[in-house]
Amino acid sequence: MVLALNKNYIQIILLLLLGFMGMNSLCAQKLTVSVHNIKPVSGNLMVGIFNSGKEFPDVYYKGVKTQITDTIMVVTFTDLPKGKYAVSAYQDMNKNGRLDRNIIGIPKEKYGFSNKDNKPDYTKSAFDFNNDLTINITLN
Repeated sequence: MVLALNKNYIQIILLLLLGFMGMNSLCAQKLTVSVHNIKPVSGNLMVGIFNSGKEFPDVYYKGVKTQITDTIMVVTFTDLPKGKYAVSAYQDMNKNGRLDRNIIGIPKEKYGFSNKDNKPDYTKSAFDFNNDLTINITLN
């Protein structure tokens, strides 16, 4: 009887441990975004994270707005589950909460994406996010 009871306890403990280990693989990680070439030092920095290309780069999954205080700004996202993401950033000079464009749709404010050519293409901007990560974006 005592042996059976101990065996049941061991099974329960093992199941709990496996459950916690499984939860650890789903646990949120930290994404740090370092935004460069912010000139002049004024306005707001808008940084958005996208988890699909459906509405990229206009409607973000998570976003941050912060007042610009330097030519390089760092924004950290916590509680971000593992997955595939893309990031966009822009300098909202007039603080109106949107990327202003000219009459033919070309941005009038500096912007950038989580890829090297700074074109709004989710497929090219996307990256796998599995562990804490820092990415750099240069505004153009």
